[in-house]
Amino acid sequence: MSPKENYCQIKTVPIMNYRDLLNSGANVSVTLKLEDLREIFKVMSDGHKSTTKDSPVEDFLSRKEVLSILKIDSSTLWSWERTGYIKSFPFGGRKRYKYADVEAIRTGRKGVRYGK
Repeated sequence: MSPKENYCQIKTVPIMNYRDLLNSGANVSVTLKLEDLREIFKVMSDGHKSTTKDSPVEDFLSRKEVLSILKIDSSTLWSWERTGYIKSFPFGGRKRYKYADVEAIRTGRKGVRYGK
């Protein structure tokens, strides 16, 4: 076979679905229609929306912010932590307090007491 004849040969490749292609680890180029790409993104984003709704982001306050908002002394905050009236959470070696807990105390809706 001459080099020119070899160049014109068409190699038949079995068609793979996208999961098989991803799992193969092959380095390939894929051509998609824009509408197909939009559909893929839509399907993927619909799957992620449900997980973000289940885990809302919580706001945390520093000790100084809590003392300022509640207008209390640091010894009072320490006592409240010790008795379980408010719970602190360690972040980077510093204590943080849930905004919702502080707001509940401020408005008189203390809610559930935390254990030690």
